[in-house]
Amino acid sequence: MSLDKFKIEQTAKNVLGHFDPNVKLEITLSDNVCNLNIETEFSGLLIGKRGETLEALQHVLRLILARELDSFTPVMIDIAGYRAEKEKEIQDLARAMAEKVINFGGTESLPPMNAYERRLAHLVLKEFDNIESVSEGEEPSRKIIIKPKRG
Repeated sequence: MSLDKFKIEQTAKNVLGHFDPNVKLEITLSDNVCNLNIETEFSGLLIGKRGETLEALQHVLRLILARELDSFTPVMIDIAGYRAEKEKEIQDLARAMAEKVINFGGTESLPPMNAYERRLAHLVLKEFDNIESVSEGEEPSRKIIIKPKRG
């Protein structure tokens, strides 16, 4: 699949222009994923509480692009570095909780996360041979449980 960078940029500017006509976009394509970095004076508004507006905006943009390009277009949006910072936070927390389980035993749980965030944490937790992680609960309260590996 080849991504149409120009079409993606035009569509994103059209959508985001409703919020800020002076929005600045940086688009990078990697592994058939379009990474869209947004700089705007309305960052807080577009990120929303705990990134909920950012996730909704990303979903809407994917739907619009799917219609315009006649295929699913994987788009990851970051606004003012929010997503990158959040990803680092999740990875650091997962490592810290894994170390706690390794050093002190017992079970630890991470706070509720969306599917993407849980995937990030599970990937980090795979770095540790002597623990295991499972997702438990129902959305939106689904979280990761970290425990010593049996065996």
